[in-house]
Amino acid sequence: MRKLSIIILGLAAGLVLTYNGCKHEPEEYIPPPPDPDTTICDTSNVTYSGSVYPIFNQHCIFCHNSTDLKGGLDLTDYSMVSAVASSGLLLDVLTRTDTTRMPKGGDALSACEIRTIEIWINDTTFAPPVDTTGHPCDPDTVYFEMDVLPIFVSSCGMPGLGCHDPGSASEGVILVSYDYVMNSNVITPGNPNDSELYEKITETDPDKIMPQPPNPPLDPAQIEIIRKWIAQGAQNLTCDEACDTTNVTYSGTIEPLINENCLGCHSGPSAQSGIHLENHDQVAYQAGIPAGQPGSLWGAVTNTDPAKRMPRFGAPLSDCKLDQIRIWIDAGRLDN
Repeated sequence: MRKLSIIILGLAAGLVLTYNGCKHEPEEYIPPPPDPDTTICDTSNVTYSGSVYPIFNQHCIFCHNSTDLKGGLDLTDYSMVSAVASSGLLLDVLTRTDTTRMPKGGDALSACEIRTIEIWINDTTFAPPVDTTGHPCDPDTVYFEMDVLPIFVSSCGMPGLGCHDPGSASEGVILVSYDYVMNSNVITPGNPNDSELYEKITETDPDKIMPQPPNPPLDPAQIEIIRKWIAQGAQNLTCDEACDTTNVTYSGTIEPLINENCLGCHSGPSAQSGIHLENHDQVAYQAGIPAGQPGSLWGAVTNTDPAKRMPRFGAPLSDCKLDQIRIWIDAGRLDN
Protein backbone atom coordinates (compact mmCIF):
# COMPACT_ATOMS: atom_id res chain seq x y z
CA MET A 1 0.00 0.00 0.00
CA ARG A 2 2.81 2.34 0.91
CA LYS A 3 4.56 1.50 -2.35
CA LEU A 4 1.41 2.33 -4.38
CA SER A 5 1.05 5.72 -2.65
CA ILE A 6 4.62 6.62 -3.59
CA ILE A 7 3.95 5.75 -7.25
CA ILE A 8 0.76 7.88 -7.36
CA LEU A 9 2.56 10.86 -5.80
CA GLY A 10 5.35 10.55 -8.39
CA LEU A 11 2.87 10.49 -11.26
CA ALA A 12 1.08 13.55 -9.86
CA ALA A 13 4.34 15.49 -9.56
CA GLY A 14 5.27 14.63 -13.13
CA LEU A 15 1.91 15.85 -14.41
CA VAL A 16 2.32 19.16 -12.56
CA LEU A 17 5.82 19.67 -13.95
CA THR A 18 4.65 18.78 -17.45
CA TYR A 19 1.73 21.24 -17.22
CA ASN A 20 3.93 24.07 -16.00
CA GLY A 21 6.51 23.38 -18.69
CA CYS A 22 3.89 23.54 -21.47
CA LYS A 23 2.04 26.54 -20.08
CA HIS A 24 2.00 29.44 -22.69
CA GLU A 25 3.01 32.85 -21.38
CA PRO A 26 1.48 35.70 -23.46
CA GLU A 27 4.13 37.80 -25.31
CA GLU A 28 4.08 41.57 -25.95
CA TYR A 29 2.38 42.35 -29.31
CA ILE A 30 4.78 43.74 -31.91
CA PRO A 31 3.04 45.22 -34.96
CA PRO A 32 4.42 44.30 -38.39
CA PRO A 33 6.75 46.84 -39.98
CA PRO A 34 5.10 49.36 -42.34
CA ASP A 35 5.31 48.88 -46.06
CA PRO A 36 8.65 50.13 -47.34
CA ASP A 37 8.77 53.55 -49.05
CA THR A 38 8.98 52.71 -52.73
CA THR A 39 9.41 56.32 -53.89
CA ILE A 40 12.50 56.55 -56.07
CA CYS A 41 14.64 59.62 -55.42
CA ASP A 42 17.60 59.60 -57.76
CA THR A 43 20.15 62.19 -56.68
CA SER A 44 23.12 60.52 -58.31
CA ASN A 45 23.43 63.04 -61.14
CA VAL A 46 21.85 66.34 -60.10
CA THR A 47 22.14 69.11 -62.68
CA TYR A 48 20.37 72.44 -62.95
CA SER A 49 18.77 71.89 -66.35
CA GLY A 50 17.93 68.23 -65.88
CA SER A 51 16.95 68.12 -62.19
CA VAL A 52 16.31 71.55 -60.66
CA TYR A 53 14.73 73.52 -63.50
CA PRO A 54 11.95 70.91 -64.03
CA ILE A 55 11.01 71.34 -60.33
CA PHE A 56 10.81 75.11 -60.78
CA ASN A 57 8.84 74.67 -63.99
CA GLN A 58 6.27 72.46 -62.22
CA HIS A 59 5.87 74.41 -58.99
CA CYS A 60 7.19 77.96 -59.29
CA ILE A 61 7.55 79.49 -62.75
CA PHE A 62 3.84 80.13 -63.30
CA CYS A 63 4.16 82.85 -60.62
CA HIS A 64 7.81 83.82 -61.04
CA ASN A 65 8.48 84.53 -64.70
CA SER A 66 9.43 87.47 -66.89
CA THR A 67 5.82 88.63 -67.29
CA ASP A 68 4.51 87.80 -63.81
CA LEU A 69 7.28 88.88 -61.46
CA LYS A 70 5.78 87.86 -58.12
CA GLY A 71 8.11 89.17 -55.46
CA GLY A 72 10.23 90.70 -58.22
CA LEU A 73 11.61 87.24 -59.03
CA ASP A 74 11.95 85.64 -62.46
CA LEU A 75 12.96 81.99 -62.10
CA THR A 76 13.59 81.71 -65.84
CA ASP A 77 16.54 84.05 -65.29
CA TYR A 78 19.48 82.00 -64.02
CA SER A 79 21.20 85.06 -62.53
CA MET A 80 18.17 85.59 -60.26
CA VAL A 81 18.03 81.87 -59.41
CA SER A 82 21.70 81.82 -58.48
CA ALA A 83 21.29 84.94 -56.34
CA VAL A 84 18.47 83.54 -54.19
CA ALA A 85 20.09 80.08 -54.08
CA SER A 86 23.51 81.29 -52.96
CA SER A 87 21.99 83.61 -50.35
CA GLY A 88 20.13 80.75 -48.64
CA LEU A 89 16.73 82.33 -49.29
CA LEU A 90 15.62 79.68 -51.78
CA LEU A 91 15.89 76.72 -49.40
CA ASP A 92 14.52 78.84 -46.57
CA VAL A 93 11.22 79.68 -48.30
CA LEU A 94 10.80 76.12 -49.57
CA THR A 95 11.20 74.53 -46.12
CA ARG A 96 9.27 76.94 -43.90
CA THR A 97 6.41 75.51 -41.84
CA ASP A 98 4.18 78.59 -41.73
CA THR A 99 2.05 80.40 -44.31
CA THR A 100 5.10 82.06 -45.87
CA ARG A 101 6.28 78.73 -47.31
CA MET A 102 6.58 78.48 -51.07
CA PRO A 103 4.90 77.51 -53.35
CA LYS A 104 2.29 79.85 -51.90
CA GLY A 105 -1.14 78.22 -51.77
CA GLY A 106 0.20 75.00 -53.29
CA ASP A 107 1.49 71.70 -52.01
CA ALA A 108 4.89 71.75 -50.36
CA LEU A 109 7.75 70.32 -52.37
CA SER A 110 8.47 66.68 -51.62
CA ALA A 111 11.46 65.66 -49.52
CA CYS A 112 13.11 64.37 -52.69
CA GLU A 113 12.62 67.67 -54.52
CA ILE A 114 14.00 69.63 -51.56
CA ARG A 115 16.99 67.30 -51.35
CA THR A 116 17.64 67.65 -55.08
CA ILE A 117 17.71 71.45 -54.83
CA GLU A 118 19.90 71.28 -51.73
CA ILE A 119 22.43 69.03 -53.47
CA TRP A 120 22.56 71.36 -56.47
CA ILE A 121 23.14 74.41 -54.25
CA ASN A 122 25.87 72.66 -52.26
CA ASP A 123 27.61 71.42 -55.40
CA THR A 124 27.45 74.71 -57.31
CA THR A 125 29.95 77.56 -57.15
CA PHE A 126 27.91 80.70 -57.64
CA ALA A 127 30.62 82.97 -58.99
CA PRO A 128 30.19 86.14 -61.07
CA PRO A 129 31.13 85.82 -64.73
CA VAL A 130 34.67 86.55 -65.72
CA ASP A 131 35.03 90.25 -66.45
CA THR A 132 37.73 91.44 -68.79
CA THR A 133 36.25 94.84 -69.57
CA GLY A 134 38.70 97.63 -70.01
CA HIS A 135 40.55 95.73 -72.75
CA PRO A 136 40.21 95.97 -76.51
CA CYS A 137 38.85 92.93 -78.30
CA ASP A 138 41.43 90.42 -79.50
CA PRO A 139 40.68 89.43 -83.11
CA ASP A 140 41.85 85.87 -82.36
CA THR A 141 39.61 85.44 -79.30
CA VAL A 142 35.96 84.41 -79.40
CA TYR A 143 33.80 86.37 -76.94
CA PHE A 144 30.68 84.65 -75.68
CA GLU A 145 28.13 87.47 -75.50
CA MET A 146 29.41 89.26 -78.59
CA ASP A 147 30.08 86.29 -80.88
CA VAL A 148 28.45 83.09 -79.58
CA LEU A 149 25.28 84.09 -77.74
CA PRO A 150 23.66 85.79 -80.76
CA ILE A 151 23.96 82.50 -82.67
CA PHE A 152 22.42 80.50 -79.84
CA VAL A 153 19.55 82.92 -79.24
CA SER A 154 18.71 83.44 -82.89
CA SER A 155 19.05 79.82 -84.06
CA CYS A 156 18.57 77.62 -80.99
CA GLY A 157 16.84 79.49 -78.15
CA MET A 158 13.90 80.76 -80.15
CA PRO A 159 10.98 81.23 -77.72
CA GLY A 160 7.68 79.54 -78.38
CA LEU A 161 9.02 77.05 -80.92
CA GLY A 162 9.72 74.17 -78.56
CA CYS A 163 13.46 74.71 -78.67
CA HIS A 164 16.05 75.71 -76.10
CA ASP A 165 14.55 78.75 -74.39
CA PRO A 166 13.63 78.66 -70.66
CA GLY A 167 9.97 78.04 -71.43
CA SER A 168 10.65 74.97 -73.55
CA ALA A 169 14.03 73.63 -72.40
CA SER A 170 13.97 70.82 -74.95
CA GLU A 171 15.91 67.83 -73.53
CA GLY A 172 16.77 69.99 -70.52
CA VAL A 173 19.02 72.24 -72.64
CA ILE A 174 18.68 76.04 -72.42
CA LEU A 175 20.87 78.24 -74.63
CA VAL A 176 20.01 81.85 -73.80
CA SER A 177 22.80 82.85 -71.41
CA TYR A 178 26.28 81.71 -70.42
CA ASP A 179 25.09 80.17 -67.13
CA TYR A 180 22.25 78.30 -68.81
CA VAL A 181 24.55 76.98 -71.54
CA MET A 182 27.19 75.72 -69.13
CA ASN A 183 24.63 74.19 -66.76
CA SER A 184 23.06 72.26 -69.64
CA ASN A 185 26.08 69.91 -69.69
CA VAL A 186 26.47 69.99 -73.47
CA ILE A 187 29.88 71.70 -73.51
CA THR A 188 33.26 70.18 -72.64
CA PRO A 189 35.57 73.21 -72.34
CA GLY A 190 38.65 72.80 -74.48
CA ASN A 191 37.27 69.82 -76.42
CA PRO A 192 34.73 70.54 -79.19
CA ASN A 193 34.65 66.93 -80.39
CA ASP A 194 33.63 65.76 -76.91
CA SER A 195 30.91 68.43 -76.66
CA GLU A 196 27.38 67.24 -77.37
CA LEU A 197 26.34 70.64 -78.69
CA TYR A 198 29.12 70.70 -81.28
CA GLU A 199 28.28 67.14 -82.32
CA LYS A 200 24.64 68.16 -82.84
CA ILE A 201 25.38 71.20 -85.02
CA THR A 202 27.83 69.24 -87.21
CA GLU A 203 25.65 66.11 -87.49
CA THR A 204 24.83 64.98 -91.05
CA ASP A 205 21.79 62.88 -90.15
CA PRO A 206 18.70 65.11 -90.67
CA ASP A 207 16.97 63.34 -87.76
CA LYS A 208 19.75 64.30 -85.34
CA ILE A 209 21.14 67.61 -86.57
CA MET A 210 20.43 70.82 -84.69
CA PRO A 211 18.70 73.11 -85.43
CA GLN A 212 16.09 70.60 -86.55
CA PRO A 213 14.62 70.97 -90.07
CA PRO A 214 12.81 72.87 -91.43
CA ASN A 215 14.94 75.41 -89.55
CA PRO A 216 18.11 76.13 -91.53
CA PRO A 217 21.36 74.61 -90.22
CA LEU A 218 24.12 76.85 -88.93
CA ASP A 219 26.43 78.06 -91.66
CA PRO A 220 30.14 77.11 -91.65
CA ALA A 221 31.19 80.48 -90.23
CA GLN A 222 28.82 80.12 -87.26
CA ILE A 223 29.96 76.55 -86.61
CA GLU A 224 33.58 77.69 -86.64
CA ILE A 225 32.85 80.44 -84.10
CA ILE A 226 31.31 77.88 -81.72
CA ARG A 227 34.12 75.36 -82.31
CA LYS A 228 36.77 77.98 -81.64
CA TRP A 229 34.98 79.23 -78.51
CA ILE A 230 34.83 75.72 -77.04
CA ALA A 231 38.46 75.02 -78.02
CA GLN A 232 39.51 78.23 -76.23
CA GLY A 233 37.97 76.96 -73.00
CA ALA A 234 34.31 78.04 -73.42
CA GLN A 235 34.94 81.14 -71.30
CA ASN A 236 32.63 84.08 -70.67
CA LEU A 237 35.07 86.73 -71.80
CA THR A 238 34.11 90.30 -72.63
CA CYS A 239 35.99 93.17 -74.20
CA ASP A 240 35.65 96.76 -75.30
CA GLU A 241 33.97 96.45 -78.66
CA ALA A 242 35.38 98.60 -81.44
CA CYS A 243 32.56 100.82 -82.63
CA ASP A 244 32.58 102.18 -86.16
CA THR A 245 29.79 104.71 -86.63
CA THR A 246 31.49 106.66 -89.43
CA ASN A 247 30.35 104.44 -92.30
CA VAL A 248 27.08 102.78 -91.35
CA THR A 249 25.45 100.95 -94.27
CA TYR A 250 22.67 98.41 -94.52
CA SER A 251 24.74 95.66 -96.17
CA GLY A 252 27.90 96.20 -94.12
CA THR A 253 26.43 97.06 -90.71
CA ILE A 254 22.70 96.58 -90.25
CA GLU A 255 22.13 93.35 -92.17
CA PRO A 256 24.88 91.41 -90.31
CA LEU A 257 23.55 92.80 -87.01
CA ILE A 258 20.00 91.67 -87.83
CA ASN A 259 21.18 88.27 -89.05
CA GLU A 260 23.15 87.62 -85.85
CA ASN A 261 20.58 88.84 -83.35
CA CYS A 262 17.10 88.73 -84.87
CA LEU A 263 16.73 86.57 -87.96
CA GLY A 264 16.33 83.25 -86.15
CA CYS A 265 13.06 84.39 -84.56
CA HIS A 266 11.86 86.69 -87.33
CA SER A 267 12.02 84.61 -90.48
CA GLY A 268 10.17 81.78 -92.17
CA PRO A 269 6.59 80.61 -91.64
CA SER A 270 6.90 80.72 -87.83
CA ALA A 271 8.25 84.27 -87.57
CA GLN A 272 7.54 85.61 -84.08
CA SER A 273 4.57 88.01 -83.92
CA GLY A 274 4.39 87.81 -87.74
CA ILE A 275 7.37 90.15 -88.01
CA HIS A 276 9.83 89.29 -90.81
CA LEU A 277 13.35 90.70 -90.99
CA GLU A 278 14.68 88.72 -93.94
CA ASN A 279 15.49 91.54 -96.35
CA HIS A 280 16.00 95.29 -96.51
CA ASP A 281 12.37 96.19 -97.24
CA GLN A 282 11.12 94.24 -94.22
CA VAL A 283 13.76 95.64 -91.89
CA ALA A 284 13.23 99.18 -93.17
CA TYR A 285 9.47 98.87 -92.66
CA GLN A 286 9.80 97.81 -89.00
CA ALA A 287 12.49 100.47 -88.47
CA GLY A 288 10.10 103.13 -89.76
CA ILE A 289 7.53 102.45 -87.02
CA PRO A 290 7.98 104.96 -84.17
CA ALA A 291 9.05 103.65 -80.77
CA GLY A 292 6.06 102.92 -78.55
CA GLN A 293 3.98 101.51 -81.39
CA PRO A 294 3.59 97.74 -82.03
CA GLY A 295 6.26 96.32 -84.33
CA SER A 296 8.75 99.14 -83.89
CA LEU A 297 12.31 97.86 -84.37
CA TRP A 298 13.82 100.77 -82.46
CA GLY A 299 11.27 100.43 -79.67
CA ALA A 300 11.97 96.69 -79.36
CA VAL A 301 15.77 96.96 -79.06
CA THR A 302 15.65 99.91 -76.63
CA ASN A 303 12.79 98.78 -74.39
CA THR A 304 13.76 98.99 -70.71
CA ASP A 305 11.40 96.14 -69.78
CA PRO A 306 13.41 92.88 -70.03
CA ALA A 307 10.22 90.98 -70.86
CA LYS A 308 9.65 93.13 -73.96
CA ARG A 309 13.15 94.07 -75.05
CA MET A 310 14.67 92.33 -78.03
CA PRO A 311 16.56 90.07 -78.56
CA ARG A 312 14.32 87.98 -76.34
CA PHE A 313 16.28 86.30 -73.51
CA GLY A 314 19.62 87.29 -75.06
CA ALA A 315 21.89 90.08 -73.89
CA PRO A 316 20.75 93.61 -74.84
CA LEU A 317 22.37 95.08 -77.92
CA SER A 318 25.49 97.04 -77.07
CA ASP A 319 25.49 100.83 -77.11
CA CYS A 320 27.58 100.62 -80.26
CA LYS A 321 25.01 98.51 -82.12
CA LEU A 322 22.18 100.77 -80.94
CA ASP A 323 24.09 103.81 -82.21
CA GLN A 324 24.56 102.12 -85.59
CA ILE A 325 20.83 101.33 -85.90
CA ARG A 326 19.88 104.88 -84.88
CA ILE A 327 22.32 106.40 -87.39
CA TRP A 328 20.95 104.20 -90.19
CA ILE A 329 17.34 105.08 -89.33
CA ASP A 330 18.09 108.81 -89.11
CA ALA A 331 19.82 108.65 -92.49
CA GLY A 332 16.65 107.38 -94.13
CA ARG A 333 16.92 103.58 -93.77
CA LEU A 334 18.78 103.30 -97.07
CA ASP A 335 19.48 100.06 -98.94
CA ASN A 336 23.18 100.77 -99.30
